Amino acid sequence: MFFCAISGSPPTAPVVSKTSGTVYEKALIERYIEENGTDPISGEPLTKEDLVDVKAKPSTIPPRPANQTSIPALLTALQSEYDAIMLESLEIKKAFQSSRQELANALYREDAATRVIARLMKERDEARTALSSIQSTIGFQAAPAAAEETPAEDVEMAPEGALPAEVEAKIMETNAALSSGRKKRKPAPGYSKADQVKSYTQISHVPSLHATKPAGITALDVAQDGNVVVTGGADKAVQIFDLEASKVLGTLKGHTKAVTHVAFREKEGEPRVAISASADKTVRLWGEDDGKWSAKGSLTGHKGEINGLAVHPSGSYVAAGSADSTWSLYDIASAQEVVKYAALPGVDGSFAYTSFAVHPDGVLHGGGTKDGSVRVWDARQSSSLAATLSSHEGSDVNSLSFSENGYYLATSSSADPTVKIFDLRKLDVLSSWTLPSENTISEVRFDASAQFLSVVGTDLRVYANKTWDELLKFDDNAGVLTGARFTNLGSKIVLSGLDRTLRVLGTSA
Repeated sequence: MFFCAISGSPPTAPVVSKTSGTVYEKALIERYIEENGTDPISGEPLTKEDLVDVKAKPSTIPPRPANQTSIPALLTALQSEYDAIMLESLEIKKAFQSSRQELANALYREDAATRVIARLMKERDEARTALSSIQSTIGFQAAPAAAEETPAEDVEMAPEGALPAEVEAKIMETNAALSSGRKKRKPAPGYSKADQVKSYTQISHVPSLHATKPAGITALDVAQDGNVVVTGGADKAVQIFDLEASKVLGTLKGHTKAVTHVAFREKEGEPRVAISASADKTVRLWGEDDGKWSAKGSLTGHKGEINGLAVHPSGSYVAAGSADSTWSLYDIASAQEVVKYAALPGVDGSFAYTSFAVHPDGVLHGGGTKDGSVRVWDARQSSSLAATLSSHEGSDVNSLSFSENGYYLATSSSADPTVKIFDLRKLDVLSSWTLPSENTISEVRFDASAQFLSVVGTDLRVYANKTWDELLKFDDNAGVLTGARFTNLGSKIVLSGLDRTLRVLGTSA
């Protein structure tokens, strides 16, 4: 025996819905279709043509038990009223279920909103504290709302004792000397201008550096004289090259994995030191004695590959950022670790560093992480961050560079061809632009005059500081470019690439 899905009683004229396969009383379902046009059970569109008559056996269905059968007209009226009540009951049940679900969703959203508001208030307070900290360090303070904006004097923060007293004193001495002259810093006399950079072309190149297997120059730095170059390779070696003489001064071996970064340390009264970092978790020091380069020390202590290297402006220290979520400050003279900064408990996000840089005034250090954020540290504080900047969410920050005036920070990612410029005085993105989708970015770097920003990867692009207009594009390379350095008062740009070639751009004679 069938039962109507609406009334729950045996139907006198049973029909089946093609869409849901449910049995209904024909009169009830036809009335429901006229009013709603859907199947009352599944909610799918339904027409009278979608109803199939059921030919039951026996063909006659026992009549419904009824009272007052002596009044046929009254029975018919009662039947119609009963059918209407069943339809209304169904609608009420559906409305009740819908309201119940809406109430549950509303309660959930209200609870979630309360949690979000509490979290945002906490982040707001932390951001205010971080902004105050970083503004004090770089010598900027917001003017009162009613007053005209004017530069503020540098404010020294209270240290937390992360550094030994003598190290902190040297860092703060360097900071005081450099930050006091920041507002007066101008390009050196004779430094190249934007119009000159626009005309640069390749004027020389040095092929076949480093080994062929695996091939490629992975890291580059150029000495202040613009002539001596240090390169790191996928072949685990470090090479010192003289551009004018076009010869290799030294091939230095010691790393057991690819070299990730190289840098020169040049300090008045002390010999030049080449520093290299590697995926083998070490930093190595190399020096020159009687024209021959050799190993001078090995800096260890990390459990992950070294992905960032930054020489302190004082010339006494070098910082290294590692994939093990720590960064260390090393004393170059003693080849010893001064202090290690570990990931902070309770701080969301990654501390696994994929790039590293030091602020030109020497107190702030920035580390790009694998989840797209930049951790900004005050070297005097190991238990708190100066700021956290959201750069390339969901992808690594493979390169970052502080501008020479100390106000801007450029970042890039290996997974996203977008360059972002942060204003450190506001802790916010000042400008950003995206290169063609087929491009990759290996490095972003401000030049020493703070006039230009170089972006290398698939090609070289040079942008003007502040306007961020593209001044130069060079794409005559045969492999991905890995580094770029302005030399000789900006009159030349030295490039390195995975094609094992050093290229020099400048104005043709």
